[in-house]
Amino acid sequence: MKRLPSLDPRWFQAGFQLLFLLYGLFWLGWRIPAFHLAISIGGCGLLQWAFESIRQRRPIPLRGAQGFGSWGFSVLISALSLCLLLRCNSPLTSALAAFCTVGSKYVFRVRGRHFFNPSAFGIVAVLLFSGDAWLSPAQWGSNAVLFFFLLTLGTIVVTRVQKLDVSLAFLLAFAGLTAWRQLGVLGWPADHFAHTLATGSLLLFTFFMISDPRSTPAHPLARIAFGIIVGAGAFYLSAYRWWYNTPLLVLVAAAPLVPLFDRLYPAAGFEWRATALRFPAVAWLLRLRIPTGLRKGAIVLIGLGLGLQALAFCGFYVSKADGTLKNKTSQVIMVRDGERNSITMYNDFKGDFKDFAMVVPVPVVLQKSDIRVVDPGIFTRLNDYSKPRLVEYFDQDPCRRYDLEETVVTSMGVRRRSADATKSTGRVKIEAQYVVGEYDILILSAQESAGLRTWLDENGYHIPEGAEEVLEPYIKSNLKFFVVKVNEKELKKIQNNFLRPIQIEFSSPKFMLPIRLGMANADGDQDLLVYALSRKGRVECTNYRTVPMPTGQTIPEFVQQDFGRFYAKAFERRWEREGRALGLLEYAWDVSPSNYVKCDPCVSEAPAAHDLVQAGVWWISPRRGAPPEGNDNVHFTRLHFRYNRRSFPQDLIFQVTPNKEPFQARYVLTHPAKGPFQCADSTNYLETVRKRRAEELKHLGELTGTSYRDWSALDKTDPRPAPDASYAAVSKSAQRRNGGLLRWLGW
Repeated sequence: MKRLPSLDPRWFQAGFQLLFLLYGLFWLGWRIPAFHLAISIGGCGLLQWAFESIRQRRPIPLRGAQGFGSWGFSVLISALSLCLLLRCNSPLTSALAAFCTVGSKYVFRVRGRHFFNPSAFGIVAVLLFSGDAWLSPAQWGSNAVLFFFLLTLGTIVVTRVQKLDVSLAFLLAFAGLTAWRQLGVLGWPADHFAHTLATGSLLLFTFFMISDPRSTPAHPLARIAFGIIVGAGAFYLSAYRWWYNTPLLVLVAAAPLVPLFDRLYPAAGFEWRATALRFPAVAWLLRLRIPTGLRKGAIVLIGLGLGLQALAFCGFYVSKADGTLKNKTSQVIMVRDGERNSITMYNDFKGDFKDFAMVVPVPVVLQKSDIRVVDPGIFTRLNDYSKPRLVEYFDQDPCRRYDLEETVVTSMGVRRRSADATKSTGRVKIEAQYVVGEYDILILSAQESAGLRTWLDENGYHIPEGAEEVLEPYIKSNLKFFVVKVNEKELKKIQNNFLRPIQIEFSSPKFMLPIRLGMANADGDQDLLVYALSRKGRVECTNYRTVPMPTGQTIPEFVQQDFGRFYAKAFERRWEREGRALGLLEYAWDVSPSNYVKCDPCVSEAPAAHDLVQAGVWWISPRRGAPPEGNDNVHFTRLHFRYNRRSFPQDLIFQVTPNKEPFQARYVLTHPAKGPFQCADSTNYLETVRKRRAEELKHLGELTGTSYRDWSALDKTDPRPAPDASYAAVSKSAQRRNGGLLRWLGW
């Protein structure tokens, strides 16, 4: 085989990272500020050149044998890691990350060699000390992770880009321990385990960070031991302490072991060298004759892998009747600051209240003071304030002179489907029992799911089919069970014909909603609205993508008459196109009582301080006479999940980020002027209206997958000749000018 030219193998590393970055920006739609990309790459390059020039006591050349190839590749790989993983609000944070990344190579050195992975050190430094940085580990989704994993691994193997011992040692330790706990100890299904590994951040860490030969031990056995230590430490902190981003944290914490390993197990230092690229494995595969059946089987397995989908309520209903109670739509208010949590649960139960009960996993035994009932109106106020909205504009008459008017007239709510004292009893222990409002509440612990099921059956409850196997992992995780049923005597006292929401407070490192339990008695897809309130910034999911809804597009006039239908179709189309395994962001805003910035448009009044307190925000007006807890910052995030068993193999896990960027799902409708247009400017104006309506039809198709034909019954556009730019007329005109336009719109 002809020998290919020599090439520095770091080209492959930088090339793969650039490919991943482009995939995120242009396919997944990452919203990375341009300043972060520019400062991360340009700043790292400039700092590396400056530090290296100082070290060599002369300005180093940018070209030649001692030029970029000698110092530029390593800093480029580190800079791309910052672009891929780190997120921040301020250019100063990006600059600090770049400085820490490059500076760590020159400050922390033993025997002329740095031992911190540069990008890992820079990321961890700003995470710990800036208060302005965060990581979004679920930003990749999982549809293409396996593809990138195989592509990266295959290229490393056949081109000998680097040694794989430390990468595989880390991955086998982390994945093996995770499999032991999730599959063996807790009994989660295989797709739950697969989802844990199907993250792009884990892929990048394995092949582009821990594998850095400059910051890992020189001896092969020491590298393997180092990889196992990092993998085991990352597993322990994530599984038992609920820390986030544990591989990076443990890699930085374990870095001082590298000089010790090098001292105990000396070996020749690593040097990058350009080598002739040979592909013996590829040539061997090309010459190999693979049986047809085996070849087809491999194609099927690869197809299944590439199609992996990241393989509404936080509990399930139980019934004293026949176990057929179902839940379709749920709303939850989650408040989080530090490790303190408040969760308010609203259900849309319909039926005889004496048949109602529900079971919710909780991490601790709740005290009576931690449980309360609240006015259901708080859900109405939060929903009305944050729901997707339609803003109207009115054109001015081109023959008159006055300013453009703007009003906000309509909004919509997401269309929701309606839904028809300590003692032991066998293997179930009653940890506590209370009467709170109209509810009887038990806090249970159990040793096995069969025992909990038996206890519920013996007490007149029939849990849904499939619930027992879902209960078992929660029991093995030592979670308690919050069992609620209606106290008819207390219900009569308050004379309500509805059940009020229940609010619980507790301290726990776990910031999650156990939705898998709610799938036990669900028919098909379920909708869950999460209203998340924090003191710091936006709340996002850490194990599923958080994707914003499209916003700001202009839409046709007739959509106003059925905006609910429009948004339902827009939501469903976005959910389908983004892969289903995600949460859709519908609103994010700072609603701090003392620093509220008016939204544009606002469809209702912002929640007042007393509304926020009722929602569980304890730090602005603490209960029980406690003193105020610092500032009154409150950031409101609205996330909409539509979930099912196949697309959501894990419970929802959240994190609070410093991201304060405002967002609202907002759509724009513009009414044309009505004439009589008796001036020369009217001709140009009417042509503008026609073009705008064609653009509105384009947006309608992109957002909802529908065309004018699907909405024509709603088109009540003024039939008078001026401005007769009805959408049907636009379509005829467009067809005359461009025969492909209607086909492109899907008509």
